[in-house]
Amino acid sequence: MIHSKQCPKCGSRRIAGPHKMHSGDGYHLAIDLPGLPTATVEAFTCADCGYTEMYADEGGLYNIRKSGRFVLNAPIEEIRSCPYCGTSVRPGARSCPECGNNI
Repeated sequence: MIHSKQCPKCGSRRIAGPHKMHSGDGYHLAIDLPGLPTATVEAFTCADCGYTEMYADEGGLYNIRKSGRFVLNAPIEEIRSCPYCGTSVRPGARSCPECGNNI
């Protein structure tokens, strides 16, 4: 959604964000990376249908790329790109998680 600037559910271009996500105890929501600093999560929301996506912050994304657990334990070179929008797509996926097109 942040790359295509369009909601994958309704097609709207009215995307609001980023919004910081908070846990129930008042702290920012974070992705747990054992032995590494966590990644703060930000959200973007479609102002028309309410669909929301969450993304890791830049520092956390670096840690995830470096030491994260990958879907199906696939090496990075096996992860494909969507031919429509260029988003990384996990092996075996039938549609793009960003633009929703069948791949």
